[in-house]
Amino acid sequence: MSVPATKYIWRALPIVAVISFAYATVLAKLSRDWWTDENYSHGLLIPFIIGYILWTQREKLASSPKRSYVWLGGTALVLALFALWVGVAGAELYAQRLSLILLIAGIVVYFW
Repeated sequence: MSVPATKYIWRALPIVAVISFAYATVLAKLSRDWWTDENYSHGLLIPFIIGYILWTQREKLASSPKRSYVWLGGTALVLALFALWVGVAGAELYAQRLSLILLIAGIVVYFW
């Protein structure tokens, strides 16, 4: 059951490219806030903390039963894209950022 992660890394590249394209302005504003505003500078640590938690829980996550929640992940993806559209149309940056989190969660649920 052990499959090298690098064997299937090419499958994730188009998804990352599409997300980067769709959320380019959101990610640019978010990174600018993280670097310049002291109130949001903790955002730079969040990916590393999440990575550490996932790494320490990797055996538990790998042994969890596999269930299909494609419809739930697909619904989350549609809602995330709708929230992105609403955020862009209304110039609401919070809705756009929340959309990114919902999109990532929807992708995880959809594929895993």
